[in-house]
Amino acid sequence: MKATHFKIDRKYFWVELSFLLFLSFGVSLISDLEYSTYEQHDITRFAEDIGYRLITGSFSLLTYAIYYLAFLKRYVFGRKVVGIILCSVGFVIIDQLIYKFPTNWVIIHTDLVSNSLKKRAVVDLLRPHIIFMFNYRVIRSIIPLIGLAFLIRSLTQEREMKELKEQQLVSELNYLKAQLHPHFFFNTINNIYALALKQSVQTAPMIARLGEMMRYILYEADQPTVPLSRELTFLSDYIAVEKIRHQAHIDIQFDVQGIRSDYRMEPLLLLPFIENAFKHGLEEETKNGFVHIVICQTDQDLTLQVSNSVPQPVKKTGVSGIGIQNVRKRLDILYPDKYQLDINETPKLYEVNLILTNP
Repeated sequence: MKATHFKIDRKYFWVELSFLLFLSFGVSLISDLEYSTYEQHDITRFAEDIGYRLITGSFSLLTYAIYYLAFLKRYVFGRKVVGIILCSVGFVIIDQLIYKFPTNWVIIHTDLVSNSLKKRAVVDLLRPHIIFMFNYRVIRSIIPLIGLAFLIRSLTQEREMKELKEQQLVSELNYLKAQLHPHFFFNTINNIYALALKQSVQTAPMIARLGEMMRYILYEADQPTVPLSRELTFLSDYIAVEKIRHQAHIDIQFDVQGIRSDYRMEPLLLLPFIENAFKHGLEEETKNGFVHIVICQTDQDLTLQVSNSVPQPVKKTGVSGIGIQNVRKRLDILYPDKYQLDINETPKLYEVNLILTNP
């Protein structure tokens, strides 16, 4: 990841700010509480140095924030080891300079600090040399802040990977749906063509139904989800087209039970199973073929049951087809471990049972 990719992320900003506040004020407060309790035997005495801790903590917060947000985090995200080392050395030097001059000056000129601490600040301020405590700063500040930067980078990368996977899933779903659309229209146009050759009076109504289905696919089915009632209207139009195409003695039944008005689902998810039943179940049937479709919803799940006759002798056309292959992939993406698909085939019956767990 390049350093230019770094930015302050609102999602983790409050975590970082809380950590900086704890490092600046919380650690010292805990240390004072422990000293007052175990050394002075009076826990309330930690309040005697509260003003001093507020001043030193405020300066520490400023230097920590600049060091972490402006330099360290950028180099950690960019995996710049030399940058991490140089900015850390610079932090120790600048932190000690700030403590010696501005911090001591404020301590001396404020009424929040006891006289003993003021005298100590005067001595430190007038001392001609500066003591750079690298070991203390590395343990007390640098290692925790580097650890925080690596944690935030890890969380950010994990989130970006998750977003990338989601984008890939959306792209794959769109690709599968794009495959399904021409496949559906190809089959339906073939049906209309067959009726037109016979000069059937049902050709015009069939074209009108197809227009409604095209409108749904082009303008509504590109959404992530649609109301189940709208999907059922589309399926009803499709089945009506199939009833027009097939003879009256073909048994076609469509039953819907217990549909919730607020339930939404992915568009065109059920169509391939129904389309497959008509295409392969009645393609060669001329006498007593059937297609029975039941869609039932309960509080727990949505069930689709499609059964159709198997023409005798059946042609080896590959019953699964592109539609069924696509819908299996879509189910794996949309309902991982939340669906059950059973396909049973006998010499005279082909049956599909799909159960989708309600969200």
